[in-house]
Amino acid sequence: MERDMLQKRESFLAMLFQTGILLGIVLIITVFMAPAFAEESFSVSCYKDAKSASPVGRVVVFDVATAALACNNLYYDCKGRCIACYQDFDYVSNVCVDNAGNTFLK
Repeated sequence: MERDMLQKRESFLAMLFQTGILLGIVLIITVFMAPAFAEESFSVSCYKDAKSASPVGRVVVFDVATAALACNNLYYDCKGRCIACYQDFDYVSNVCVDNAGNTFLK
């Protein structure tokens, strides 16, 4: 009977040790690998054209080059001519992107 208790204790300790190692590996992967997969998103304002004073709306994008495309896909009022603008702190005015991916200041 005492022998069975020792075997159960040893198997429990082995299982506990293996679980600890597995959790440690998962923690290491989560801490060190997560920033490599995270992407920075930002919000852009959608305008009907470069002369528009007020935006049609806003969208959240991950890539500046596709910002105007996202605006055109989301807002029907654009009719394929929307530009996307965002605040860049290096410039006084907004930086805008057209459908071709060209950037200009507004």
